[in-house]
Amino acid sequence: MKRIIIMLIFLILILTSTVAYGQEWWQKWEVYPKVPRITAKEVKKLMLSGEKMVFVYAGYEVDKIVCNSFFIPYTLVPPNSDGSEVKFRVPADYWVMCY
Repeated sequence: MKRIIIMLIFLILILTSTVAYGQEWWQKWEVYPKVPRITAKEVKKLMLSGEKMVFVYAGYEVDKIVCNSFFIPYTLVPPNSDGSEVKFRVPADYWVMCY
């Protein structure tokens, strides 16, 4: 009986330690965060007004993406990875349009 109790306590300690401490900082983010959204009409209006912008596609590999977009594989960004492998710099005065 003592053996079973000790094994159960040991198992509980292992499970709680991996759940509580096993998450990285980016894994604690919401799955669907509330971020500002913009319509295609608003993007077109910004482009025609001369605003500087960069398009970023972070998803599955597809045949066609918006012309001159940066492609970042979904496996390199949260929730699949921490994004440290992505070497992508954008000037502060540019809009970043992610789709």
